[in-house]
Amino acid sequence: MSRCIKHREFIPVAKVPAEMPQGIMMKYYIHGYGKTQELTVDSLKQVIKKLRKGDWNNIYLADDSDMEDSYMQLESGDSLYALQYIKSIGVAGEETWWSTYDPDYLDSNEETDIDCSDGQSIIYRENTTADKEAVMAAIEYFIRTGKLWDGIPWMKCWQEWVEE
Repeated sequence: MSRCIKHREFIPVAKVPAEMPQGIMMKYYIHGYGKTQELTVDSLKQVIKKLRKGDWNNIYLADDSDMEDSYMQLESGDSLYALQYIKSIGVAGEETWWSTYDPDYLDSNEETDIDCSDGQSIIYRENTTADKEAVMAAIEYFIRTGKLWDGIPWMKCWQEWVEE
């Protein structure tokens, strides 16, 4: 018999966060129920502007147009931001994911009122932050590097199947 064990690790903010580089590493995005669009220097400016102004509450970012392997997603509302990076390992069902988190709500199971772009998912308060500027910097850094920005705390989670 086997069972699934959930692991999590907390990654703190770096003492000196990485500076914002130039260039674009993530090539594609989807907003809302739209189609996959290419990120360019010009569209990047518009995407960041719409996110910062609050015109868009969600976005998916990836370096492949199918957005199946690894991607970053933002869901937001009511001044809360749920930012996640999901990395598929290649084996069905095996993933590692990083998310923003609020230490005051860990393990609380409190739901937010964020309307998810998929129309059905529930965002828990523990996976959110109210730090809009850090979230916006993390998104832009990810677009430019394909890496997580170290200027925001992350909760890394993964599951492991163990035999008993």
